[in-house]
Amino acid sequence: MADARVAVVLGASGDKNFGSESARRLAAAGYKVIVGARRLEPLQALATDIDGLAVACDITDEGQVENLFKQALDAYGRVDVAVNSCGTHAHAQIAELTRDAITPTLEISFIGALLFFKHAAAAMTDGGSVITVSSLTARLPGKGYSVYSGARAGIDYAVKVAACEYAEQKVRFNSIAAGLIETDMTTDLLQMPGIVDAFTAQIPAGRMGTVEDLAEAVLWLADGERSGFVNGSVIDLSGGQHMGALPG
Repeated sequence: MADARVAVVLGASGDKNFGSESARRLAAAGYKVIVGARRLEPLQALATDIDGLAVACDITDEGQVENLFKQALDAYGRVDVAVNSCGTHAHAQIAELTRDAITPTLEISFIGALLFFKHAAAAMTDGGSVITVSSLTARLPGKGYSVYSGARAGIDYAVKVAACEYAEQKVRFNSIAAGLIETDMTTDLLQMPGIVDAFTAQIPAGRMGTVEDLAEAVLWLADGERSGFVNGSVIDLSGGQHMGALPG
């Protein structure tokens, strides 16, 4: 496996989330995978399952992000793919916001994501693919999402800038704007009466998305032979809901 392609996935400590499912899908496709998140114990279990490496990493700490990629290079000698699926829920009307309420989301979803781009690209000496997970709400406005959606929309635009800045290095940057999908973070919301029906009614595909849908998109963007001409793009993963509206 000395010449196997290597992927780093940050935000992979959940039992059912975008990061953990992407790590499993990449490993099944033959990648050596380094998984990172703040909580080390669940990461170690995942790393054992996929024959990978677990590294504790808080995306809000640049030193830890830098170390994540150093550990990948020390272990496998290269990095070909980097996936950022970190996020935090934030929902409040603008009239209710305070600086303290705004800052954590920006630290994770914008500042941390930019620093992830920086250190991922620095590790990709032979080119590569950097993928970040964004949100449908960065495309469609909804009440209470100013902080969450604003941070996601900001990093979606930064993806385009990064694609320009790292063009000569042959590192591609793309974002996946995911609709509402059941994960560890959204399970309680989706169990509320009427939520699934309300969203499904707005989705031309006629169903809710899954973590497997997201992981398949990650796998496609990771593979330069299949998606090498896709760069600086925001991929809508919403079953067509991005053409319509969020439920009222």
